[in-house]
Amino acid sequence: MLLFLSTALAATVAVIPLDQGAGGTPYAGLGTALAGMLTTDLSSAPGLTLVERARLDAVTAELELGKGAFIDPATAQKLGKGLGAGYVVVGSYSVVGETFLLDARLVNVEAGSVTKAARADGPVSGFVDVEKTLVSALLDGLEVKLAEEARKKLVERAPTRSFDAFAHYSAGLDAEAAGRVDEARADYASALTADPAFAEASSALGALRQQLDAAAASRLKKTKAARVALLEKVLAAAPEPTKGNDRKQKAAFVVRLMALHELGQSCERYIEMRRYLDTAGWTFPGGDAAYKQLSQDAVDEAVRLGLAPAEKDDPQGHRDLEFRVMTEGSPLFSSVGRYFYNFPSMLLDVPSSTDLTATMARCLTPPEQLAELDRLREAVRAHGVAAEHPFDYPAPLDERLEWSALAVRAAATGLDDAAVKRLADLVAAYDDTTTTKALGGGTPRQWAEMQARRVTDAAVAHDREVAAALGWTERGLSAAIEAVAAADPASVRTDVSSCITLMTRARPMAQPLAGKPAPAWMGAQLAPLRDLGCLTQAPARWESPAAALAWIEAAPLRARPENADACRDAFARLPTVVHPAYAPDPLVVAADAIVWYDTSLVSTLCVSD
Repeated sequence: MLLFLSTALAATVAVIPLDQGAGGTPYAGLGTALAGMLTTDLSSAPGLTLVERARLDAVTAELELGKGAFIDPATAQKLGKGLGAGYVVVGSYSVVGETFLLDARLVNVEAGSVTKAARADGPVSGFVDVEKTLVSALLDGLEVKLAEEARKKLVERAPTRSFDAFAHYSAGLDAEAAGRVDEARADYASALTADPAFAEASSALGALRQQLDAAAASRLKKTKAARVALLEKVLAAAPEPTKGNDRKQKAAFVVRLMALHELGQSCERYIEMRRYLDTAGWTFPGGDAAYKQLSQDAVDEAVRLGLAPAEKDDPQGHRDLEFRVMTEGSPLFSSVGRYFYNFPSMLLDVPSSTDLTATMARCLTPPEQLAELDRLREAVRAHGVAAEHPFDYPAPLDERLEWSALAVRAAATGLDDAAVKRLADLVAAYDDTTTTKALGGGTPRQWAEMQARRVTDAAVAHDREVAAALGWTERGLSAAIEAVAAADPASVRTDVSSCITLMTRARPMAQPLAGKPAPAWMGAQLAPLRDLGCLTQAPARWESPAAALAWIEAAPLRARPENADACRDAFARLPTVVHPAYAPDPLVVAADAIVWYDTSLVSTLCVSD
């Protein structure tokens, strides 16, 4: 079926990063990402060739067009000629309240005139639909008419439908272009937190990580120049294997992975380890004989490449090399299960671990780790190795990856009730009647319980950190939950109408938690009772709701400068929290603002108090 009905011209089109209209600093970086969306969508139309971003950036710099410079038709004509483009798209975007607006002009380079002016608007949550409307108008100006099938594909295609994710990604592009790589990395990670399936953010973060890996290697080179030069020589002489189980190539790959680990290039190491699985067909010939042979081959290769001394030259140095090969390298290739050897107790502390999962943890942020662990679980099932048991431990590979995900979630965000129940179900499934040698004479149940304790301890530590940031001790928060749940007049001022209102709001959340470990998030929900003087054991922080709102409104004065970029969205929302559009009871406004302040500014380290 034809994907278009007709196109009156074949043209090269350049889309210039859009200028910002209204919207404030939280949306200052959207122009480049929006231009990327327009470029991608227009490029799918037959007859159109789009100018690549790298070429666009080069010509823009050559013409000395600064960022945010207004592009009028004459300037667009000059730019289009430099790019060899027949048409140039220029425009702007605005975010006004909950409305998203796009304006664009299609400039005919030869004539120097505007062929088509287009405008689209809609809710912020529907920003993708707004962009698609604008694309349709631009295609009309280019005299391109899409058939039904092509139009349907255009409408369905979107890098992400989360505006928060897109805004963070856009800010990351802006920061990276300005050389602020740490800020860019944080923005890309925030985009993936908002939408873990945002492929463009994931790719941008991956590319940035490789730059950071290279920068880390460069810094290391300055302090340990000779060692780094040797490791780089090893990498050059030991390329990635092209045959999965070729004895010589595999030995060289063991040495290569050791060199990448020492250089701290975890992202590159992870990419290569994943790639090797496909090269080897997800099958490793095992057995002690194969393990010992690979160890010896890898030691010989390391000596040949000069990574370590020969035994006759330095017996102790050679023994150190043998130990590293036998602990860091060769065991990984004994089986696919050992390639993924890591378990939660290790994933929570990975500096010295070298298997695939630990390498992943050193490279990816927690939200990315969770998404990647899901992908790895799908992969081990697809390749028929989900049931492998590395080193005869009870948990099969598929389940080990689930345990790892629970560990990551526990350390990063704590564990919700569903995760706690799943952890208990996993433990309960293990046998408690027989002992095994692999577990040092313990039962599988005892071993699983030990792993579960590590995971829950990580969750408790996370909750304690959050609770402490919100001004609670573990015991104080538990006591407050008990008091509110029971409406205890000895602990809650039930003789004050405002306190009765606040307790009525918090009590449905507190009652199911009575008698259980206090979750950190409940600290924010009970903060209004504590801070407005309704808990008898805690002094009031503010004498009135108005005083609380005044303090919260002044939060920018207490902003932590080191976290300014990560917190800009929260500060942008502050005015609507303190002065909401609706007008309920001032007490309710203050209570909601206190909860928001603690969760959005205090626990995220956006403010100093």
